[in-house]
Amino acid sequence: MLSFKNKHKTLLINLLQTILKKRIAVNLFLLLSVSSNVFSQFDSQVSQYMHNLSLVNPAYVGEQTMIQTSLFQRTQWIGMPGAPIVSSFLIDSPLKLFNEQHGVGIHFLSDIFGVFNNQQVRLMYSYKRNLGRGHISIGANLGFLNIICNGDSINISKISQDDGYHTANDPIIPLGKQTGIGADLGLGVQYFDKDYRVGISLTHINAPTIKLGDVSSFKTAPLLQAHVGYDFKMNNEDYNIRTNILFTTDFTSLTSHISALLYIKEKIWVGLGYRLEDSFCIIGGIKLFEGMKIGYSFDLPTSKLIYKTFGSHEIFATYEFSFFRDKSKAIKSIRIL
Repeated sequence: MLSFKNKHKTLLINLLQTILKKRIAVNLFLLLSVSSNVFSQFDSQVSQYMHNLSLVNPAYVGEQTMIQTSLFQRTQWIGMPGAPIVSSFLIDSPLKLFNEQHGVGIHFLSDIFGVFNNQQVRLMYSYKRNLGRGHISIGANLGFLNIICNGDSINISKISQDDGYHTANDPIIPLGKQTGIGADLGLGVQYFDKDYRVGISLTHINAPTIKLGDVSSFKTAPLLQAHVGYDFKMNNEDYNIRTNILFTTDFTSLTSHISALLYIKEKIWVGLGYRLEDSFCIIGGIKLFEGMKIGYSFDLPTSKLIYKTFGSHEIFATYEFSFFRDKSKAIKSIRIL
């Protein structure tokens, strides 16, 4: 028992020493995490985005050495009627063409919230070049948004009784099931080094307006996202800490999500996260076998929503594989997880 305590005491001391040595990086994280507004956005939230950064930036597509499939499922605000249910499925792969490194992928998204269903399909591409100790990548995504409004589920009479403003034949509220489609474009750039990664992306560059019926429309604002990640190396190689912070703005309001995960022998990870003025999350996961990882997070609201919901649940799974197996040339994935 004494040996167990001493081992973990030494681990804690090493951790503090490492953080002090890297205090410039720590100060950067604290500075970037400052924001003054709660953010309410069209695009869905994912607390475990760091396990596939192409969720937030097309420049990250194809960073691993094999084909990767990723599934993210989020049930937000349990117990609240009409709360978002988000499903994301991605496939991406590195590609070598004309002695140049590229990445290609596709992203399917379904985000059900209230009477709306936001469906997206994106083709993603990235071009990579070595730069300094790492490499730079420039990416783009092209796809479409399909917005579905289930107007039949809206009880106009009940609404008009409650607020005394709307009428039973309000022309602004779509009747029946209405669907609108719009093209979508995004760009991104990122830089990977041995210990850190940084990237920025702009989604919905064309700001598509999607018509729902004859009188209603859904306006999509451009979304800017910036990501910074840093790995803290420890004296004991069995342990390391990976920090990530994501800033998101629609140029009206701003939010940030910061997290720190402790990895144990690259097989198990546990950690904490915080979304500014929104929620506190607990994150954990495990590497089941080579190429297969699963994870779970629980978000507990820090706002007044805590009186209305039991929190949010999110799971993810990734699997990497190759059609061509060559053990003599096996390379460890460079994906930062």
